[in-house]
Amino acid sequence: MKHFSGYGAYLLFLALRTHFTKVKYDFFLMNGKLRATKESYLKRNDKAFFEKVAKLYNAEELKNFFVANLLEDRHYITEMIGEEAHGTFWEAEKRRQSLSYIFRNDVDKVFEHGCKYAFDVVDGEYPFIVTLILRKSIALESAAILNDFVPYASKFDKYLGDDDIIWSRVALKLRKFRPFIKYDAEKFKAILKEKVNEDTRRERIRHIERVG
Repeated sequence: MKHFSGYGAYLLFLALRTHFTKVKYDFFLMNGKLRATKESYLKRNDKAFFEKVAKLYNAEELKNFFVANLLEDRHYITEMIGEEAHGTFWEAEKRRQSLSYIFRNDVDKVFEHGCKYAFDVVDGEYPFIVTLILRKSIALESAAILNDFVPYASKFDKYLGDDDIIWSRVALKLRKFRPFIKYDAEKFKAILKEKVNEDTRRERIRHIERVG
């Protein structure tokens, strides 16, 4: 498969970093375009690092490599050279290959205390699903997919607001990462429906036990 040149890797990196850090820039709408001349690239002290990663990964892998590491808040190429950064990429690739299995398990965790509790907004506390995301107890992929079916992010925007720096960062990651996630909507909807039905049955049983 195609490999980028060092300069090409640099342009890709800049476009993706801008996508994940700037609200108004959309990597897909802009087709990855961003102004950066080759002359400016050649003057950079870190260009050898771009040359190195460009040789390690093909074009699609390099995009995924940058995305995985940007989600870990590594915003400089010098932070993406060590084993940890490459490990982050391979872990992301494993999740991509087992996404339905991971989603099923993560939905179990989200609904551990019931569907309603997962998305409740309580003064002074983050909603349960946000706590799971912050603790990395569930995959960001699962959180982003779940938001497709249960649009909790817009609800939390209203209650937590832009002033909440932590939620603002989580929300930006969720929205910016979502277009990179490919999944079978009907299959994942069925998984979610199954979990919701299980929770509903459990609630009915609890209610019968309380009144019975």
